[in-house]
Amino acid sequence: MADGRLHVGFVLPGLGGGGAERVTLNLAQWLVERGHRADLVIPCFAGDYRVAIPRGVRLYRGRLPHTDRTFLREVQRSGAAVTALGVNPFAVAWIGLVLGRKHPGVRVRRKRSLHASVHILNRYLHHACPQVLVSALPSAAAAAVCAAELTDRAVPVVVTVHTNVAAGYAPEWLAAARTLYPLAAAVVAVSRGVGEAVRRSLAVDAGRVRTVYNPIPADSIRRLAQAAVAHPWFADGEPPVVLSVGREAPMKDYPTLVEAFGLARREVDARLVILGRLSASFRARLKSLARSHGVEGDLGFLDFDENPYRYMRRAGLLALSSRWEGLPTVILEALACGTPVVSTDAPYGPREILGRWGDLPPVGDAPALARALVATLRGARPTEEALRARAADFSLEKAADAYVALFEELARARAG
Repeated sequence: MADGRLHVGFVLPGLGGGGAERVTLNLAQWLVERGHRADLVIPCFAGDYRVAIPRGVRLYRGRLPHTDRTFLREVQRSGAAVTALGVNPFAVAWIGLVLGRKHPGVRVRRKRSLHASVHILNRYLHHACPQVLVSALPSAAAAAVCAAELTDRAVPVVVTVHTNVAAGYAPEWLAAARTLYPLAAAVVAVSRGVGEAVRRSLAVDAGRVRTVYNPIPADSIRRLAQAAVAHPWFADGEPPVVLSVGREAPMKDYPTLVEAFGLARREVDARLVILGRLSASFRARLKSLARSHGVEGDLGFLDFDENPYRYMRRAGLLALSSRWEGLPTVILEALACGTPVVSTDAPYGPREILGRWGDLPPVGDAPALARALVATLRGARPTEEALRARAADFSLEKAADAYVALFEELARARAG
């Protein structure tokens, strides 16, 4: 801190293609570009993001047998420096005994994997000595809090919460969060609704809960959105595409979206494209549902893409049919592309973003969602300029400034 530069360690369980991972990468990139040091600690080195890993970020991984070697080679070819941290099975067993005595209520199914992550983080903390440790996603948060405890809390831990904890956490992780999150130096909620859920469901002291909206690099998104698209449905003159971007998960409620599209298709000429890593069996299930509504030929799928913005820019609208959320980054990304959004009024996040900038039908209500799709496709939407202006309210700079202020506050408290 003497020279004004921060050293922040970010912990992720892997580099899967979710919003929490992308937000973490965006924040790490912003810090590096402004002269700070950002480390990325990934105990299980695997995932979808490769191109998105920022240059200048230092990566640390556990030397584990289930490392994705192809992923590792691709990341190394991109020029990223990766440091392997050895794993001592005896140390992992000792950590398991210590944590079992300290937190007997933390009972997760893959307990040994958690203990190995704590060991890897301990190795990282002794090797790199960051000023602040920031975690995203439940398993990484649990490992970060436990690792800091084993080093007598020599480093403050910031836990970021990206979803509705009561609905989005599996029971085992919800129980672990109730034990461990109150021990963190701060808990950052990505929306006001999530912050209230953290205080209510996890009994975290209100003074330790901060709300920082998910940051988006709007300029980068708009630049990437100019990339070419080969899929014929996105060509000029084709019917508008209703685009949905997400992973295979019950919370996304794709069956309701397909049903709503089937109802909307009776009134407007359109197509539905779902972009994300979906299993063959899940795609077949959605195809069967589309067939029952007579729209099988108008439903298409795209695999995970690190640049979904080129599809967003050309879509008629972005649709989100989630049952719950935290602050869905995909809505912000679509707004940055000037693309209208229809989202269910899921707790929490969509209402805080959209307000008068998009339609918010009730969760699980296919007819209401269909009416919103039809109205938006027929032109009941804000202008592109208004949508982009709304996205600017969630700029990377605003969010990063809030994070930096928090990191500096915690670093000063630690130094003092």
